[in-house]
Amino acid sequence: MKERIRQIFDSQALLTDEEWEIFGSKLETKSFSKGEIILMEGQVEQYLSFITSGTIRQFVYSDKGEDVSMCFCSDNSFFSSYSSFITRQPSKTCTEALDDVEVLRISYDNLQDCYGLSHTGERLGRINAELSLSFKEDREIMLLTMSAQERYVHLLENNPRLLGLVKLEHIATYLGITPQSLSRIRRAITV
Repeated sequence: MKERIRQIFDSQALLTDEEWEIFGSKLETKSFSKGEIILMEGQVEQYLSFITSGTIRQFVYSDKGEDVSMCFCSDNSFFSSYSSFITRQPSKTCTEALDDVEVLRISYDNLQDCYGLSHTGERLGRINAELSLSFKEDREIMLLTMSAQERYVHLLENNPRLLGLVKLEHIATYLGITPQSLSRIRRAITV
């Protein structure tokens, strides 16, 4: 499992074997069962996690108490409640395992130790933070410039596996539409 994360890192900035040994020794493996809540709103995020298998959903609660999907992450993706992880403040998001999930994760303190020991580690942290920020910006642009049908088609093309894992109401909130609107869009596309 650790080899996959090293391959991703090496494609961004090569770690020496010594740097990898230090980083790899701080990773821990954790499993979550389908439906398990990985992080609840109000908890401080302690880990940056890398999914080796499975899919998670991050969501927030609206002022009406309804959950609204923010993102879905699958194999070979990093996830965290980044604001909470960075600021050490309670999270405003929740994270749920959509199926059985295996992760490699590193604690905040251990990651900070790695940053202090390696300039390459700091560079990898910056690269992955930039990639996360770019993803968030692309999602904002999608929500502001694409029609609901275009957003749904984009999701189908880029992550068709989600349809078998995710409840349609969660997909609807992710797309910023009602479940009824999603049903109409699905009917129009399949006709």
